[in-house]
Amino acid sequence: MKNVSCLAVLLFAMSVTMAGQVTVIKAGRLIDPDRGTVLTDQVIVIRANKIEAVGPGLAVPQNAKIIDLSKMTVLPGLIDCHTHLADGKFGEGDPLFQLKKSASQSVLESVPNARTMLESGFTTVRDVGVYRALNDVALRDAINRGDIVGPRMYVAGAYVTITGGAGAMTGMAPDIQLPWDFQQQSQI
Repeated sequence: MKNVSCLAVLLFAMSVTMAGQVTVIKAGRLIDPDRGTVLTDQVIVIRANKIEAVGPGLAVPQNAKIIDLSKMTVLPGLIDCHTHLADGKFGEGDPLFQLKKSASQSVLESVPNARTMLESGFTTVRDVGVYRALNDVALRDAINRGDIVGPRMYVAGAYVTITGGAGAMTGMAPDIQLPWDFQQQSQI
């Protein structure tokens, strides 16, 4: 559990690194998925939210924020290609429950989902659809502006579904007017 906490600190630090600010992470062990190895005593230099350099014994830039994980294992951010972060509280069960809430309530309830995903090690997600159309876009944009903490999001905007499919109720809520190109089209 201690390693998970340190990973969460690392991911949080990376998500709030400001442009121009330099963060240095001292990693006792670093997972290298390209080689399938574990490297030891690595230094990771992050500038403006981008990893600039990784290696043993790298020079620490002046005024860098240092995160000492020399007794921990660091791994690259994970990617989840099938999420529904912007559909409100996790675990509510029946999707029709989403239509009983306003779009604003659903997206605000989704804010903890974004933080939880990031703190679980996922730095990038693909959100594949929401019952309240465009909530995923709003959540993504809030993360990108730095208003809330969360992973990089690639979003659908609304479900892409077959007639009567799992996402067919998208836009049924009375306060949602879908753009024309999101609406279900009748077959000819």
